[in-house]
Amino acid sequence: MKGALSAFNGPQTVGASPPYWIAFFVATGLMFLYPMFADDYAVSNNGFLLVWVFLGLSVCILWGYTGIFSFGQTAFFGLAGYAYGIMSINLPPDLSMAAAVCAIVITMLLSAFVGYIIFYGGISSLYIAIFTLMLTLLAETLLSRTSGPQFKIGQASLGGSNGMVGIPPLQIGWGDFQLIFVDKPFFWLVASALLIVFLGLRVLLNSNWGYLMVATREDPLRTQLFGYDVRWIQLVTYILAGGLAAIGGVLFASWNNFIAPSSMGMTAATLPIIWVAAGGRASILAVTISTFLLQWINQQLAYSGGEYSLMFFAVLLLATVMLFPQGMVTTIELWLAAGSHAKRSPGLPLGRVQGGTDA
Repeated sequence: MKGALSAFNGPQTVGASPPYWIAFFVATGLMFLYPMFADDYAVSNNGFLLVWVFLGLSVCILWGYTGIFSFGQTAFFGLAGYAYGIMSINLPPDLSMAAAVCAIVITMLLSAFVGYIIFYGGISSLYIAIFTLMLTLLAETLLSRTSGPQFKIGQASLGGSNGMVGIPPLQIGWGDFQLIFVDKPFFWLVASALLIVFLGLRVLLNSNWGYLMVATREDPLRTQLFGYDVRWIQLVTYILAGGLAAIGGVLFASWNNFIAPSSMGMTAATLPIIWVAAGGRASILAVTISTFLLQWINQQLAYSGGEYSLMFFAVLLLATVMLFPQGMVTTIELWLAAGSHAKRSPGLPLGRVQGGTDA
């Protein structure tokens, strides 16, 4: 098993032992079997919660692995949703997958343009957060001003602050067969995409490129002195992160049949930062778990009132900063790794256990 999974294992990700992979495959199997035993509403809702993991991973590889603190990922999330909505409304239903791919590619090209300005324009790390927040608020403001019949692209009306409605779901078909991705098919689609992205990121992060990302985070000047183009590393990672956010935006618009400027607002831009910080920004597994769980909690609290959700996240962020600077999920991972390592080497102090690759 170790030989077959060697490309997925390394110091940049948690879990490398056979028990970890056995647990991973069991959990994955249960996830794909879950829709067969649950009602359509619960399955559809959990598929919706999984959609946000792509946005969380987008922030994770930027902030946690490359040291780029960005508030702008929700801009790419929302713009991809709008791009998909415009194209899917104007194209035949059986071309919705092509519309989704085009929306993701367009968003990645936009992120390449923005990233080039940031990294090759000499914007310091201190101002990247401000610049990306400005991008998010600018996108929200401009799209909020698109109410009226003149703001229409083909058959797609942008809708201003009310948002774009009537976005068709993703579907594929050939001949008389048509598969519309709603409810259970949508869950399987999102789960499959997430599995591919998660495993792909494990390979990437444990490759030479992943080491360059971490080196850029730890000491960009030293990395540059070794002959690597730090700006290029940051730009490529930024484009990849934009693509991840775009996948989430397309899936969100498809599930919701709707996208609004509020998906790029200040609250929307802040929540992914909290998911990543609370889970552990240097672990894609931690971010996957924390994003799903925190969005579920956010949803439950929203039923009682939006103010409870905001209070919860404020307290959570404070607790994370003061008590779990590495993230709550990452802290648990390190505890498990320390316990596992202590069983094999009883004489080794727990304080010397640094990573999570043995969990």
